Amino acid sequence: MEKIKQLKERFDAFVDGVEFVKSPQGLYEPVAYTVLQKGKRLRPMLCLLACDLFGGEYHEAKYPALALETAHNFTLIHDDIMDQAPIRRGMATVYKKWNTNQAILSGDAALFMAYDFITRTHRPVETLALLNQVMLEICEGQQMDMEFETRAEVSIPEYLEMIRLKTAVLLATSLQIGAVVADADEEDQRNLYDFGIGIGMAFQLQDDILDCYSDVKVFGKVTGGDIVENKKTLMYLKALELASSEQKERLTALFSGEIAINPQRKIDEVIAIYDELHVKEEVERLMEDYYRQAYIALDTVKLPEEQKVHLRRYAEMLSGRDK
Repeated sequence: MEKIKQLKERFDAFVDGVEFVKSPQGLYEPVAYTVLQKGKRLRPMLCLLACDLFGGEYHEAKYPALALETAHNFTLIHDDIMDQAPIRRGMATVYKKWNTNQAILSGDAALFMAYDFITRTHRPVETLALLNQVMLEICEGQQMDMEFETRAEVSIPEYLEMIRLKTAVLLATSLQIGAVVADADEEDQRNLYDFGIGIGMAFQLQDDILDCYSDVKVFGKVTGGDIVENKKTLMYLKALELASSEQKERLTALFSGEIAINPQRKIDEVIAIYDELHVKEEVERLMEDYYRQAYIALDTVKLPEEQKVHLRRYAEMLSGRDK
């Protein structure tokens, strides 16, 4: 745990020293506002831990790690506009603090800054290609997510593919980029990527649970936001699968947007149905399956177990998170 803490502190200090704000300030201040918030910084940490795993040098990974954090924040700035989300990490979202047009432009700037950061390593061609690929996949996942909001039916396999694209691939690519800059072989890169897919899928399912069962002060986002926005998360889809005809009819009506109901009352009513069907426990079981798959992939990486301990512990920390 001490190694993880030291690596996080070292990266935080590095990011604090990067000059994000320049002229025109209105373009860059929202970028700094998001990137400089000291959250989990999950994606850069995975990149740095993967580099360390294969004996790579920190200085080769720090800018790619920053690129991943900056690109991730680009997606959040734009996602919050699409979702009309007022709070992110317990703070006002960029479009709320400034305005929508400024958030769009600053989000674009963040992405191009990420492209600059990703090439500041001895493997610029490979790292840039991986970032390009994963950002396109994230866009594919976001499009699926938007389409699901207006579709009457969404299958569980479709939902799982959407979250793989929207969430898991960036975690997996963060690990792969860390392995690339440490000159790991392609087989180990692939196994580490698969490890990232497993923890990424589990991470998003945990987010689905936390959206319903968390304290906004801890979670940093409005609890029940997915329900208010009629998002067809796995919680909802699993509830439909398990529901009686009466429960299914009520859930469908609540998520259709056709019923005029107070948002908090809607949240309470939906969660009450989830509780009756033990949906949380069902999703937790699937989440645990993805973590098991992740650890199997990590086990196949051709390195001694003692070298994997920090990455394994970091994944274990994620599985017990409450935000």
